Amino acid sequence: MNLQGIKSTSVILPIMISQIRGNLISKEPFTLVIDAGGIGYEIFCTQAAYEHAPGIGNDYQVFTRFIVREDSQTLYGFSTQDERKLFDQIVSVSGIGPKTGLAIVSSLGTNALKEAIRTKDLIALTGIPGVGKKTAERLVVELRDKLLKEEVFTSEAGAPDSGNARIRQEALAALVALGYNRADAEKAIRTVIREQPAEAEKVERLIKAALKTV
Repeated sequence: MNLQGIKSTSVILPIMISQIRGNLISKEPFTLVIDAGGIGYEIFCTQAAYEHAPGIGNDYQVFTRFIVREDSQTLYGFSTQDERKLFDQIVSVSGIGPKTGLAIVSSLGTNALKEAIRTKDLIALTGIPGVGKKTAERLVVELRDKLLKEEVFTSEAGAPDSGNARIRQEALAALVALGYNRADAEKAIRTVIREQPAEAEKVERLIKAALKTV
């Protein structure tokens, strides 16, 4: 089979090497080397994955993406599965490669980055090194609706809580019924959950607190 003339492109292999756990033998900003089964895996990681890493010689687990390009095979590491998922979404945006995607996730973190995209905060997005206005606009255009649709209000620990989710959804519906923009209402509710968690335990209290922020 003649392979000449075939142009290679970046390929994300989501199944291969989806996580690595082993002995941390090297830690530098923002590169980790983890010995797993006698093999030292060099992993380019997010700021969160680097900051959460223990001291050299300790056990550590990172979630990974193995990306094959024409001239390289690279492992990218993340502190959580949510961080990895957001990275996958970002590199799906036209013109954004893995290195830039890693830098974008690292700069703001998952929650702040999602918030900036949902609320069309171009100032926050263009404040990320390497992200200009056009790239920021593409992030919003290609990801905002997707992030809004998949958003599920969760507990601070990140695990879905059906009771709390119901309270937050009812509060959201009430704010929208009052005429507030859905994105603004969601932002207000998230602010209350983050800054005044006790006020998010009852629908009425959550609505009242959120109204002070919209």
